[in-house]
Amino acid sequence: MALVRCPKHKIPYNDENPRGCPACAREEEGEQNSLMQELARAQQPPGKRASAAERVGGTAAAKPHPPSGTGARVPTPHPLAVATKPPTPPETVESPVQKLLRAATRRRSSVIGGILIVVMAAIVIFTSGPRFSEGTNPALVPDEDVRPLPLTVDSPIALAFSALGTRSPRENPDDPSLMRYSFGSDLIIDAAGSSIYAVRLRVPNRSIHGLRVGMSRQRAEGELALLAVPQEVTSSTSSPAQIIAGYQVFGSPDARPRVTLAAEVRPPNGCYDVFVDLQPQGIGTVVDGDVSYVAVAREDDPFNWVVTEIRVVSRSRRGPGSSSPAC
Repeated sequence: MALVRCPKHKIPYNDENPRGCPACAREEEGEQNSLMQELARAQQPPGKRASAAERVGGTAAAKPHPPSGTGARVPTPHPLAVATKPPTPPETVESPVQKLLRAATRRRSSVIGGILIVVMAAIVIFTSGPRFSEGTNPALVPDEDVRPLPLTVDSPIALAFSALGTRSPRENPDDPSLMRYSFGSDLIIDAAGSSIYAVRLRVPNRSIHGLRVGMSRQRAEGELALLAVPQEVTSSTSSPAQIIAGYQVFGSPDARPRVTLAAEVRPPNGCYDVFVDLQPQGIGTVVDGDVSYVAVAREDDPFNWVVTEIRVVSRSRRGPGSSSPAC
């Protein structure tokens, strides 16, 4: 028996040892073990292959054996079979309606929504009822802004043209012998030939014989007394006032009750009659649905009677209001 030195590893070993060099023998056993492990891993299913830690440790997952005595055989997948990833379910996207419903289920959102509903209902209730808007009828004009008409009946019509401007005449519907000149819808002058026969005034910024529209009843009676003895000649009462939204209202300005005062002026002061219409002053408008009303006073307040129209008519000739001259 003799010692031999390995030419690769330079270690001595007994030449009668069948394994030869111990280092070379261990290398061969390691290569065979690695090859067997790779073959065993390739034959295992994809989900049961040995982990990297097991391969490093040199152990492989145990191969299942069929129960003894049954003759059952475990199917072996093909080594080249590729494991497929299971399908991923599609992501669900919420619609705006679904997000709104989900948010409404939260307590805080429900409280806020309830408050908004109450506020909206209150707005609808308060705006759906009768509404009052302030506005006087006739309009109130300060005394310093009222200009007197520099004319009266029996004056030349040219005087009206110089003060108010020229107008084209049209026939009086009540008396074809009279010509009518309209200086707006609230100032009308009738003429007989070249002289003024009648004046009708409804504008609040003009006055005639000291009388103007919007004047109180007490002041109107005082101005009429300077011309002649005033007296109440007519009194028309329409249907009673309605109570809407706490106000006494009428369907239109003309539907208000009317009282007419008259004064007969005779020579040597003149020859004409003065008529003054008094009505409750409008203080505003009440709108109930699609219907508009003229409010004249609050429910328990008295009417404030004011002048709404002034008419001056000549009595020196026959006309629509007189069958024969008075003087």
